[in-house]
Amino acid sequence: MDAYPEDYVNHNLPFVLLSGLEADTEDASETSSSYPLLLEKGTHIFSDFPPLSGAVAEELRSLLLEEDCSQMPWKSRVNLSGNTNTSNIGYRVKSSGRSCRLPPRKADPPIPSPPASPNVDKNNDSDSGPHFVLHSPISPLSPGSPTFPDGLLTPLWVTKHQGLVPAAVINFFPFSLDPNMNSLRDNQLKIEINSLKKDWQSSGYKTRFVVILISEDGEEGGYEGEIDDRIAGIRRATNLDPRSILVIPPDATTSELRDFVKSLFSLLQPSVVEYYRDLSKHARRKRNRGTIPPPTAPPTSGTSQTLSSQGWNVRYEFKLGIFAEFRQEMDAACRNYESAYDTLFGEEVFEIIAGWNPRFNDARLLADALAIRIIRCLLWTSQTTAAVRFWVDHRIRVKDIVNRRGKGSKNYGWEAWEARWSMVMAQLIRRAEILSISSEISPEHPGELYTLPEKSIPTGERVTPWENMHHEGYWLHRSAKHTMVRRSLAQEIPSEDRISPGLSPASQLANKSYLYDTYLVPETHLEAPQEGRTGFDHSALILSTLKAALEEFSKRHQTRKVESLSLEAAEEYMRIGSWSEAHAILQPLWSTLSWRRSGWWHLMVKFGWALRECALRVQDSETVLRVDWELLNKTFQPRPGWHYDIHRSLESLPSEKPKPSLVLRAEDVMTSLTASLIFEKSDGNVGEPLQAQLAIKYCAHESSAPIRLSEIKLVFEGCLRPVKIQSDQNQTADTTTPSSIASLPLREPSNLSDTTILSPTGGLPTLVGIADLTLGPSQTKIFNLTCIPREAGEARVASITMLIEEEQFDLAYAITDQDQHESWWWQQTQKGVTRRRVGKDRDTGRCKVMPKPPKIRLTTPNLKETYYTNERVALQIGIHNEEEEAADVSAEIRLLGSPESTTQIQWLDGVSNPEPLGSGGSTPVEGPSHFLKRSVGVVERSSDKNLTIVLADTHDATNFTLEISAVYHLVSDIQTPIMKNITVDLSFIRPFEANYEYMPRVHPQPWPNFFAVSDDLLENNAASTPGGLLQKWCLNSKVVSFALEPLVIEKMSLLLLEVNGGAVCKVDAEELVSPTAPYLGPEELRESNFCLDVQKLILGDRRPTALNCALEISWRRQSSESAASPDVEDAATTSVLDIPRFVVPMGEPRVLASATPSSSMSGLVHLEYTLENPSTHFLTFNLVMEASEHFAFSGPKTTVVQLMPLSRHTVRFNLFAAKRGLWIQPQLVVIDTYFNKTLRVLPTGDMRSDKKGVLVWVDADD
Repeated sequence: MDAYPEDYVNHNLPFVLLSGLEADTEDASETSSSYPLLLEKGTHIFSDFPPLSGAVAEELRSLLLEEDCSQMPWKSRVNLSGNTNTSNIGYRVKSSGRSCRLPPRKADPPIPSPPASPNVDKNNDSDSGPHFVLHSPISPLSPGSPTFPDGLLTPLWVTKHQGLVPAAVINFFPFSLDPNMNSLRDNQLKIEINSLKKDWQSSGYKTRFVVILISEDGEEGGYEGEIDDRIAGIRRATNLDPRSILVIPPDATTSELRDFVKSLFSLLQPSVVEYYRDLSKHARRKRNRGTIPPPTAPPTSGTSQTLSSQGWNVRYEFKLGIFAEFRQEMDAACRNYESAYDTLFGEEVFEIIAGWNPRFNDARLLADALAIRIIRCLLWTSQTTAAVRFWVDHRIRVKDIVNRRGKGSKNYGWEAWEARWSMVMAQLIRRAEILSISSEISPEHPGELYTLPEKSIPTGERVTPWENMHHEGYWLHRSAKHTMVRRSLAQEIPSEDRISPGLSPASQLANKSYLYDTYLVPETHLEAPQEGRTGFDHSALILSTLKAALEEFSKRHQTRKVESLSLEAAEEYMRIGSWSEAHAILQPLWSTLSWRRSGWWHLMVKFGWALRECALRVQDSETVLRVDWELLNKTFQPRPGWHYDIHRSLESLPSEKPKPSLVLRAEDVMTSLTASLIFEKSDGNVGEPLQAQLAIKYCAHESSAPIRLSEIKLVFEGCLRPVKIQSDQNQTADTTTPSSIASLPLREPSNLSDTTILSPTGGLPTLVGIADLTLGPSQTKIFNLTCIPREAGEARVASITMLIEEEQFDLAYAITDQDQHESWWWQQTQKGVTRRRVGKDRDTGRCKVMPKPPKIRLTTPNLKETYYTNERVALQIGIHNEEEEAADVSAEIRLLGSPESTTQIQWLDGVSNPEPLGSGGSTPVEGPSHFLKRSVGVVERSSDKNLTIVLADTHDATNFTLEISAVYHLVSDIQTPIMKNITVDLSFIRPFEANYEYMPRVHPQPWPNFFAVSDDLLENNAASTPGGLLQKWCLNSKVVSFALEPLVIEKMSLLLLEVNGGAVCKVDAEELVSPTAPYLGPEELRESNFCLDVQKLILGDRRPTALNCALEISWRRQSSESAASPDVEDAATTSVLDIPRFVVPMGEPRVLASATPSSSMSGLVHLEYTLENPSTHFLTFNLVMEASEHFAFSGPKTTVVQLMPLSRHTVRFNLFAAKRGLWIQPQLVVIDTYFNKTLRVLPTGDMRSDKKGVLVWVDADD
């Protein structure tokens, strides 16, 4: 929009003038000189007071100027409605010092013409002269105005309201706090303020007058009330309302000043809006009159005419729109602008102006200004699609009227307007900051490419793609393209029209004015100057526009458009001879060009030739080579007359030392040389020949020279050795046969330099071959290769590298990814070279090399299905050689399983590992105790070797995997290792589970007497003899076999592990309860009793005693085939079962019941209750025997028993059962009288108990 008058197209903001502060540095002389009569008749308002200075004044000035919104985005500050009642509007703020000049409201009357005759009476009174109706100096009614007599508008009218006549003036004066000077300074203020008010009122403008007093430094304290009185006095003397005079204290902080400025502009807003509303009312009244005001003087020329009524309506609507925009009422402004626009293009305005008339260009200027303002209003209210439609409509309307009334659209002036109109749209979009396409543009958030249609568009209405608002890069590129067309049309201007006006005849100048449209563009002698003269720089404009567009497309990651614009910019640089700039643009893009992946060859070849030309000019040899390599491909359109030869690419460039060395990757370039390596079969074996085929094809233009490769390097991933194929340097090589096959023998390298190929596997020597590596256009050469792998694994083609070595350069082309959809195997037949399809369902560039099949057989003859914990297992391993010759064998054993297991393996003969454990193929359980290795030696053909391993410390029930490996090599081939592996599963389970129960017994020996001294205590060894209380307990064990086969129980014993609590314990041998059997079958039960005698060491020790025991079972398998070897056959295995800890209460009284059937009478039972008092207290017990219908008893029904310390007493009853063969339940209640506690009766022997008490069995009659 730089070509348009700034005030004509810029957004209008209320103008606030600052008077009394330092003036702005901008120069207003241009405006003063261009506005008519401003210096001659303009109202000059000035003050004798100097501008205020000081920290507060300078800070306040900077804060006030920060409120200037001239450079703010053209969008609503709060909402999309443009309603100024809900938010603060923006302002244009200007500081003018103490002086300003207001434009005159009326023009000077016209100078009367001199009398036509000298005889006229010179003494005529002046009152008899003509009376003139005066108008504004810029009105079409005033002679001397730029628009007189039929002009529509001039930008000076907008300049008047935007930069000359303020809506509010803020006057700043010092306010003294000196008590001695208050009266004098206040009187001066009153006089100055009244004088300024009078000057503003006399100017005729209704500008709001505001006074701000900035307090000077002085004695402020104690005068607050006096200051208010002084301010009130000044206000009354100057007739100012309270809101028009404000005071700032001398110690105001920055934050306080900032708040003051915000509140000041909020205070001004209603009056400012009302000021522009009054101007709108005045313009609306003049429009509604419907009459044309009389001019000050009629036009003098014969062809001149006054402005029509429709022209006046255009003026009024434009003014109403400007005033609405001042009020930030953008909807109303848009309606006024649209009305003015439609009227301007009506039949009575634009259509009646001749194309040669300067008013035609003035009308075009006004039309463009109206269109710009309408689009800005639409963007302000987020009507993006409507804005684009209006942009298109305006272009169509202007083109139509230029073609009909103007000088047509086939000239450089129209293309300049097209470029400018596109640039205007881009600038409007930038200033509007449309949210969806302009905000938060970053690499992570590139932004949208265009906006969606607004919701106000009716549903179902068709919106074409170009009616969506695209980002500004689109419009900038369009502007650049029209500038290119403008340059082309300018270059077609004849030489006679390029002559400077001072050197051309008048007739030619008149002819030029009718032929060329110079609306906002230079004349022809500047647009297309003669040679040796300077004129308009089209290239600079094109480049700046393309760079701006390029930046916008780049920010939004539109890669293809970026590449296209970069090519256009580079071509423009090439046009003006800036080769280095063009090269800097194209060179970084060549390697990543998206057109290469998309197949846009016609664009890519254009890009390539442009880059090659730039690289040649700047002597970039590597880029020349890179481009020539790709342009050789016959996919591209050949360049007429060009000799394609990669070996001569750098002939026109000087030699470099060191010479350029270039490496190209297949995935990065469009190559003319292809190569593929395929394997005939998908798998092979170590030591056996593996057939592969290398095919190379030269896909260059038919006119290209043959290509001569120096060597080809083949690198594999896996077990295959690298291959280097060198050229045989044959000068008469066949380059015309379409295809040829050659078998290539490979040999070991003759010197160290041949082994320098880097292989991903590393450490493999290189194989070398020699072949014819010269290829002609469209020729294919095939090489058959035979490789013998020495290691097993997967082999894959890692890279194929083809090298060209010349005196001026070295070039390497590497293929690292063979992405082949079809693979062909070439073969020589009677009809010539043919090919067949191979590898349809496999990757032909990959081959699995399997180990040589082992023929040694491994067996485990005595492996059992299940083993048991604590069992010592001896496992035999058989090695059977079924190879055709002897083999040198080593055996490896690995035990895999739980890491926490303590199981160990070892050789039966005790041979240790010859070397520490290395990194094997599997992970052992833990350390060397789970890995065995030994050399078996040479095993002859068809012979066997046996080894035995032993598994010990199998305490845990778990599963193991035993990996048995035989690593060997044939005696005739020691370089090829062969391995045979087998795995066996070993399952260990627990053979037994048991339940335990401790039952009390009555000890037959008497207790020690607490009141007597034993003779044993007087002997010397009395200290070592236990003298405490005795208790007898019985441990009942029920052992169940969980084995899967019968087991022979040789012995079962109770192990006393630990006795705590100052006691000793004696364990008796097993008493078998269940029937005796020779073996214990699966899930069978073996019940046993073990008696324990517990005695305290000291008689008075009442602490409880804890017993830790274990059940030891010695057993063996029943089967004759033992798990062990014959050397350890029939060896018994010992299993130890844990028994829960048992605590013996040695200090608490208890009652034990024992029953003995009568030998003389059936049904009679002798029942004894033994009361024990292990304490050191005298205890009294009440005994009550309850009667029962099931038996009769003899003995005390109720009795009292008193027990001395450390004593026991037996109470006897005889029970006679009512029935035989049943359990009876005698109820003896024993109560400790001191603690009132009922003691539980404990059964002994064959008695039982339940919740109610003890049970006694009564035998049945025989």
